[in-house]
Amino acid sequence: MVSRLSQATYDEVFLAKDICRKSRVPEHSARKGLQLLVQRGILKAVTGPGGGYKFKIHPREVPLLRVVETLDGDEAYQKCVMGLHRCSSKSPCAMHVAWMDLRERLFKELRNKTLFDLMKKKKS
Repeated sequence: MVSRLSQATYDEVFLAKDICRKSRVPEHSARKGLQLLVQRGILKAVTGPGGGYKFKIHPREVPLLRVVETLDGDEAYQKCVMGLHRCSSKSPCAMHVAWMDLRERLFKELRNKTLFDLMKKKKS
């Protein structure tokens, strides 16, 4: 959602309803995610007239992995991709090795890309 903001306006206050409209995401769902980002110190809530949200730290300093872990939970991608409870290196499922490889590549990308990288280049 916040990736719909412009790089040029990252330091401005934005409204949940505006980015929801741009992202086509229901506002009630988005507000939960925005509050999680506030709790993790990525955003800050701006109260009063003209209030909304603002980045607490520059989005260039926010790896995408931090956002994913904030929204999905720290252990979201640690589970077996097949949904098995007893999947491990010692007792792997049929997809275990492939999933471990894909997960590591995914995490590498998420660690190396920042939220700023996903934001639009021009003001819209």
